[in-house]
Amino acid sequence: MPRWKRGAYLMSDQKNSGAAVKAALLANVGVACAKFAAAAFTGSSSMFSESVHSVADCANELVLMVGDKASDHKSRGDHPFGLHRVKYLASFIVATLLFFVGGVFAVSQAAGKLGALIEGTASRDANSVELIAALVVVGVSACLEGYGLHTSVHEARGRMKRVKVEDDSLIGFWRRTKSAELASVMMEDTLALIGLAFAGLGIGLSIVTGDELYDAIGGMLVGLVLVCGSAALAFKSGSLLVGESLDPSTRAMVVKAVEDTAGVDRLINMQAIHMDEDSVLLCLKVETSKLDRDFDVQTVDKIETNIRTAMPWYIWEIYVEPDIWRAQH
Repeated sequence: MPRWKRGAYLMSDQKNSGAAVKAALLANVGVACAKFAAAAFTGSSSMFSESVHSVADCANELVLMVGDKASDHKSRGDHPFGLHRVKYLASFIVATLLFFVGGVFAVSQAAGKLGALIEGTASRDANSVELIAALVVVGVSACLEGYGLHTSVHEARGRMKRVKVEDDSLIGFWRRTKSAELASVMMEDTLALIGLAFAGLGIGLSIVTGDELYDAIGGMLVGLVLVCGSAALAFKSGSLLVGESLDPSTRAMVVKAVEDTAGVDRLINMQAIHMDEDSVLLCLKVETSKLDRDFDVQTVDKIETNIRTAMPWYIWEIYVEPDIWRAQH
């Protein structure tokens, strides 16, 4: 495939690549406003924790969008392979700072209220009317967060199809994806729905029993969900930042493209690493049919052409070294 067609192929996909992040940001701005209004009106601990959660989510999307923009900047030579990994750094910041700090803050606030209720320094009598209003906000927020998750799931399915990766469960996709922003948004939306379930349960029990204690417990659980989610996202984004190899199905396609190249007798070794979701650094060591410099140059050119033709959805940085295979004893 000609270079201009490969560029058009990637650009058309990249137009939709940030849809999940933008949809999540729009949803979370509305959700945060509604939650803060409900928290101020009702004094609900669960709703306050959810408000902090939504503010952290909004900050997350902004950091991811800034990271995505920064990764497109051209390097002046001090970063020879480009600034692709800024996306992974942004995702790691989201996990270790925004998610974790938001979770710890929410837990500390809920713990303070819980302690006051247990010690008797605060009234445990719940205002059912106010909490019903908070419960309505939880329901509306769940619908908005569900829309965000639906968008990210739709994009995840599209990306798996685009790069010819076999369909997988969402957990499997989350573990295998090289898209830092999509992994972050999927985790964020999932945690939001789990947190809303805990908040709704706490508020609901407070309404039924008339005891504020359950609302405080719900707020505590929302914060703990954020903390646990930050650990999972930190592990994923940290793995991407260190460097992950190709998906097994993509690796098999590369091997086939190399071995089917005229002039290649054996693929001796292959090392590949994702610089970002669409950019791959590939290093190959091959045994050619002739120990001839001109022949090797032509063979290397054919290898690169075959790989790019077979997988035009990636931007390839390819280095090939002709060598002699030696059996390991």
